[in-house]
Order: sequence, then C-alpha cells, then structure tokens
Amino acid sequence: MAVMDISRKLLGESLPSLGWQGFAASAMITVASWGIGWFPRNQLSPLARSGFFIEFRTDVSGVITCIILMALGMVWLTRTWIVTRPRVQVATGITHRELGRLFGMWSAPLMFSFPILSRDVYSYLAQGRMLHADKSPYLEGISALPGWFDGGSDGLWAQSPSPYGPFFLVLARFIFFISNGIPEIGVGLLRIVAVLGVLGCFHFTAKLAQKMGQNPNWANWAIVGNPLFLLTMIGGVHNDALMIAGVFSAFAYAYDRRPAAATLSLAIAVSVKPIVLLVLPFIGLVILDKNPSKRARWAVWAKVFVLSLIWLGIIGAVTNLWFGWLPAMFTAGDAAFPYAPVGLIGWSVSNLAGMLGGDIAFVNGLVVTLFQLLGLVIVARLALAKNISNPVRLAAWSLSAAVLLAPIIQPWYILWLIALFAISHRVSWSSEKLMIYVSSLILVAVFVDQLSIEQWHSTWMMRTFAGVLVVLLFAGLFRFDAKTRRILAGPVGPLGMAHPVKKK
Repeated sequence: MAVMDISRKLLGESLPSLGWQGFAASAMITVASWGIGWFPRNQLSPLARSGFFIEFRTDVSGVITCIILMALGMVWLTRTWIVTRPRVQVATGITHRELGRLFGMWSAPLMFSFPILSRDVYSYLAQGRMLHADKSPYLEGISALPGWFDGGSDGLWAQSPSPYGPFFLVLARFIFFISNGIPEIGVGLLRIVAVLGVLGCFHFTAKLAQKMGQNPNWANWAIVGNPLFLLTMIGGVHNDALMIAGVFSAFAYAYDRRPAAATLSLAIAVSVKPIVLLVLPFIGLVILDKNPSKRARWAVWAKVFVLSLIWLGIIGAVTNLWFGWLPAMFTAGDAAFPYAPVGLIGWSVSNLAGMLGGDIAFVNGLVVTLFQLLGLVIVARLALAKNISNPVRLAAWSLSAAVLLAPIIQPWYILWLIALFAISHRVSWSSEKLMIYVSSLILVAVFVDQLSIEQWHSTWMMRTFAGVLVVLLFAGLFRFDAKTRRILAGPVGPLGMAHPVKKK
C-alpha cells in the first residue's frame, strides 16, 4: 500500500485532470489573445469592425485583464506539462493514444485564438498574395504590393526575400486565393495546416524514437508537448512543425534503408524551410553502415544528392518557382535581427565602416557571408567526422551552427534544436531541466515582445507590467509549487524514476 501511495504521488494528477487543466490554461490564453493577440487590420476583416473584440483592446482594464489571463495560462500550461513528466519516464507509463489525447486537449482552445507570440502568419498570407499577383517573393519584399502593412505583416519582411520554400509559398497562395483576402479565413486555414504539422511531428517523433532506441513517449513529451511548441505552432500558426515532421520522417525512412522516401520527405521539408537542406549529408550517413569507407560515404552522398535534386526539381517545376529559394537563403542578412550575435556584429561593423566612408550594405553583407561560410565549414567537418554512430545528433550540431551563425535568430528556432537533440540521445537530467528552464525563459521573452498593444495605450508600461508579472509567476511555480519542485528535483535521466521506491 505504501509503495502504491508513493507511486501515486510521483505520477501526480490523473490523466483526465491533466487534460482539463491544460484545456483550461489554453482557454485562458485564447480569451487573452482577443485583447493582446495580433489583430487583423485588413479592411476585409469582419472582426476588425466587431465591437466585442474592440472592447477588449481599447479599454485599459480589458488589456490588463488579458495580460494577466495570458500570463496565468502560460504558467499553468507549463506546470501541467511538467507534472505530466513522471508518466513518460518509462514507455509503458502512458500509451501513445493517451498522450495524443492529452496534447489534443491542451491544444483545442488555441484553434480559436488570434495569432500569439508572432505575427508571421500574416507574412505568409502577404507572400501568398504576391505569388497570386505574379510577383516572386524571392526577388521582392512584401512591400512590392500596396496595402501590405494593413495586412498585419511585420515590417521586417517589407523589403526582404521570402525565407520559405516553394511548396509552402504555393500553399500560402492557394489559401490566400480561397480566403478571398479575408484574414480570419486565411489564418484559420493556415492554422489547420499548422495542426497537420503538429500531428506529423507527433507521429514521426514516436516512429523515429523507436528506431533509435529511445522512449517515444518521453520524446513526444519533450518535443511536441512543450508549451513553447504548442503555443508557437498552433497559437502562433507557424510552419516549423511541417518542417520538423518532414525532417523526422526523412530520418525514419533512412533508418528503414528507403533512400527515395527519405529524400522525398526531406525535399518537402526543404520546400517549407530551405535551411534544412543542411541535413541531407546526415540522411546519407544513416543509410550507411556504422564504419563505412570514404568511397562508400561519397557514393551514398551522390545518391541522396541526385534523388533530392530530382524531387526538388519536380517540386520546382510544379510550383513554377524552381530553385529561386537558393539565392534567397543567402540574402537573409537583409532582415537581420540585432538580437542575433552575427546580426549585431554585422550591424556594428557596417555602421563603423559607414562612419569611415564605407558602404554600409556591402560591409554588412560581407560579414554575414563570412559567418555563413563558417557555418558551412562546420557542417562539412561534422559530415566528415570519423564517428558517425549517431548521424541525427551530428545533424543537430550542424543545424545549431547554422542557426547561431545566422544574421537572424527567431526565438522558436530553439525548437528545431530541442527536437533534434531530444530525439538523438538520452539526455541527462540536468540537460532536461535546462530544456524546461530555457523553454520557459523564451516563452517569457516572446510573450512580452509580441504583445499587440494599440497605439492609444502606453506600450512600454504594458510590456513592463507583463514582464514583471510573468517572471514572478514562473519564479513562484519553480520555487513554491510542491509538485513542480518534487519533479524537478528528481530523475537521473529521462527513463529513470524520480525517486527509487524501496520494496518492503
């Protein structure tokens, strides 16, 4: 009886309780988004003329209430995620179906939220609009068409080429066309696409984890159940889940020694976000034996390269965008964020050069190019490593180099790295706790940075209030919540029990 009591304490709340807690937390976030989420401003938007939603956004008390609701909802969802952790310590602690149902309950209310933590979804629609107007998003920014700002897009992409692949751009064009430019319909359809990406991640995370000898439930808990993932992919309507699902399916097919299917999956992922083309050599390494000769290594690379070229050529021909994404990949410096180390270095060096009479744009481009070349060198060194026993982990380090040496780093890029590192090997408990803390920290940062505050409110005051509130709530969760503290104090690894139960 004592053993059962201790086990029950370790498992925490029941599955129905965890499901409804996550549902309630997401419902709070959804209601809050009506006041501080990214609101469609397009003249075709029926919600922009709705008095109900305008009340949320124009009244100070309404905005403050929404900030409190969203902060509480994010912290509660994070607690629910952490409290679920003991159930995934062993593969038999929860079934795949039960875990999927749990994540479904956590996600369901987000289907009705305004975009949160990012407004990139409006840029997707703007680039689809450009393609529909026979303009190439790879050659011009979204400001090439009038009315782009009213569409809700971030000015970051006004004159920058699209960072997305041809498959996704054609999909965005199709959605813009059938939505007839009405943002609510466009966002809703893109959210359905995002949910399909999340479902793909859930399926292929389990499949790849099993092939790599990992606990599939823990991998899905760490990757898909992460509140930062759910709130970014579904709440923020991002396309990254499609990309991750494509990469994971490519590795899974590679472990099955199915190079045609693996390269097709990767080609689809590249056609969503081209940066994952860097994963291609590691797909080849999975197909090889553990100790291949150099000749065998180059032979398999030639094979996967040709297959990928064929698939990408077919996708390019069907979309009529061909390989326009290749030069666009290397012009992301036009949209550099000073938050990224390379973006900050490029900005500093180019402005110094400008003070000395140099060409600011040329110097910034040169700095960015040098770091991009350094990233490619690191990827090549990792691909040529002697120890290729874990190609997925090598791919994780390669993508880390590419992300950290890029001129623009979006907060959700960390989700790519978490996904690859979490599935590639059994992380230590200290690394797992670091993942929880880093995810929470990024959630705090994007929550404060991406508040949509109307111009008649003091933005800095609202963001300061939001920042102080959410930091205090997270600090209280980690410091004073008994169940959270007990779980974070516990396991020695993702498959170990939090506290060994002694038999009497």
